[in-house]
Amino acid sequence: MSFSLLFPGQGSQYNGMFKEHFSEFIEFKEAIEIGEDFYKENLKEIILNNDERVSDTFYTQPILLIISYACFKVWKNRGCPDPKVALGHSLGEVSAYLCSGALSYEDALKLIRFRASFMIESKGDKKTKMSAVLGLDSDEIEKILGDKKKNFLEAVNFNSPTQTVIAGNADEIESIKAMLTEKGAKRIIDLSVSVPSHSSMMNMASTKLKLAMDDISFKGQNFSVINNLDAKVSITESEVKDKLSKQISNPVQWVDSMKRLKKYSNKRHIEFGPGKVLSGLAKQNRVEGEFNSVDNLEMFMKLLEEYGS
Repeated sequence: MSFSLLFPGQGSQYNGMFKEHFSEFIEFKEAIEIGEDFYKENLKEIILNNDERVSDTFYTQPILLIISYACFKVWKNRGCPDPKVALGHSLGEVSAYLCSGALSYEDALKLIRFRASFMIESKGDKKTKMSAVLGLDSDEIEKILGDKKKNFLEAVNFNSPTQTVIAGNADEIESIKAMLTEKGAKRIIDLSVSVPSHSSMMNMASTKLKLAMDDISFKGQNFSVINNLDAKVSITESEVKDKLSKQISNPVQWVDSMKRLKKYSNKRHIEFGPGKVLSGLAKQNRVEGEFNSVDNLEMFMKLLEEYGS
């Protein structure tokens, strides 16, 4: 059965995630040990305990990358095939390129450390927030933001026809929630992220990341990756680097990415990371097929048995 892989980004993390997998698969132990040696931090303790740092950008990004990579190592070591296509949301795009073979694990960790550090630096001490607006058309949201914008207020993730994430000055976001609700928003959910990703506030981070990637090598991909910036598939090393750097300061075009995914006509979509956020967004975008998440150990074992050799 043809399938795609979905790699989640920040906001999908939670304390205690993949606890059973760490006990079940040696690949998780190996991946986390390499990550901990690189970061000189006890990342496993942050994951498995009630540690607030799990939602701190500096730690969240490597932790999610490591978990997705460990899942993929288990997958390949059991003789499972590559997907027809993959895509990752925000940080998940780096995970997708790593698993496609375009990046070595060490270079992916280096890239993520640059990425997270530059994003934190770009934010500085500004009080910001990201919130998901549910049930309201993105055009209407952008109109409201444009009318009310004072210092910093932007639409940054176009996730589905009924979900758009906004980022901005925390007080300004609070000030427009009533108007968003009045115009038809069903819910407004504050996200567990510490920087305003994909906004113009990340312009400095984008420039720094582009320069830092001169020391990172990208190789040929074993499968295609749909990128966030323009929902296309990048082929050359320079194109991949350019779009990965621009991605952090430009909106995630997930609606367009889902339209691109539909063209592959996959019968199954497997989420390689915590939760089922991307599966839910795919359904909202009317992507057809069966959806599974390897977050559930029983389901992961079932998929390994089905696809493995």
